[in-house]
Amino acid sequence: MIKRLARHAAAALAVGTRLWPVVPPGRALVLRYHRVGGTPEEPVPLGVSPEEFDAQLRFLRARCHVVSPSELVTALGEGRPLAPGTAAITFDDGYADNFTTAFPLLQEHGLPAAFFVTTGWIGTHRMLWWDRLREVVHGAIGAPPPAAERLADVDVPCIEALTPASLATHHGAAALELALATAWRKLRLPPEDMDALIDRVARALGGPAPPSQGHRPMTWEQVEQLRRAGMEIGSHLASHVRLATAPPERARDELVQSKQRLEQRLGESVNLLAYPEGSLSHDVQVIATEAGYRAAFTTDVGSVAPGDPLLALRRVGVWGGGYRGTLSLFSPSVFGLQTARLTRRK
Repeated sequence: MIKRLARHAAAALAVGTRLWPVVPPGRALVLRYHRVGGTPEEPVPLGVSPEEFDAQLRFLRARCHVVSPSELVTALGEGRPLAPGTAAITFDDGYADNFTTAFPLLQEHGLPAAFFVTTGWIGTHRMLWWDRLREVVHGAIGAPPPAAERLADVDVPCIEALTPASLATHHGAAALELALATAWRKLRLPPEDMDALIDRVARALGGPAPPSQGHRPMTWEQVEQLRRAGMEIGSHLASHVRLATAPPERARDELVQSKQRLEQRLGESVNLLAYPEGSLSHDVQVIATEAGYRAAFTTDVGSVAPGDPLLALRRVGVWGGGYRGTLSLFSPSVFGLQTARLTRRK
C-alpha cells in the first residue's frame, strides 16, 4: 500500500501536471495490445479488462495525438516532424474479442488502430499453442493420481515439472503453465511441433481439454468489417512462426502467403507487419522487404522517431493489472507514468 501510494503520488505530480510528457518530444509511442476482456480483478490472459481499456483510451484521447499506424509510418519514412504526443494503437494475433470488445470502444472514442492477424488462424476453431497449454494444464486440476503419474513416461521437454503435487491447486497449475511455456519458448520449435508437444501432455493427463470459446479468433467477416470501418489490417504471418529461427524458405512462405491472403480478402494492398514474438533478424528484414512490406513492428520496448529503420519499429506492451492506483485497480496517472518511462528506454 505504501509503495502504491508513493507511485500514485509521483504519477499524479509528473503526469497530472504535465511536467513529464507521456511521449518524448520528437518521438512517437506505439502501444501493443493482444486482448480485451475479463474483469479488472481478472483480465483475460495477455489482455486488459474492458474497463481498463476504456480508461486507457480516454487518457490517450486527452493526452496524446493518436494517429493510425500507416499515418505514423508515412511520417517516419518521409522524415517529417512528429506532432507532440504522437501515438498509435496496435493489436497482435487476431482474437475475437478484438472485434467484439475492443472495436466498439475504439469507435466510441473515435480512435484508429491496426490489427495484425495470423491468417491461418482467422476463421477457424483452433487455439494458439499457449492457449491450448493453458486449457490442458488447468483442465488437469484434480486429475486422479494415475493420470498424473503417467507423465513420467512421456518424453516431453520440461516434463519433470509435471507432478501430481503441481496439479493439486490452481496456483500449482499456473506455475506449471508458466514453467512449461518458458521452457518451450526456448526450444524455438515451429507451431505445429508445439501443438504436438501439447497433444502428448494432454494424452498423458487423460485427454484433450474441451475447446474454450474465450480463445477463439475473429472470423474473416469480422476482419473485413474492421477494415470497412476504417481500422487497419496487417500481417502476423500465416501460422505465427518465429521468423528468426525458421528456415529462409519457411520465413518467405509465411510472409508472402499471409500478405496474399489478406489482400485477397480485403481487396487492397497490405504492407504492414508485426513479427510474432518479436522474432526478427537482418535476413528476415531483407525477406520482408522483398515480399513487399513497407514497415514492421517488433516487441522491443521503446519509442520511435524519424530515421528509425521502418522494418524494426519498437512498441510498448500493455498488460492488465499493471497500473494500480492507491486504492483503485487502475490509475490513468500511473498508466501515463509507466508508459512514459518505457518510451524513454534506450
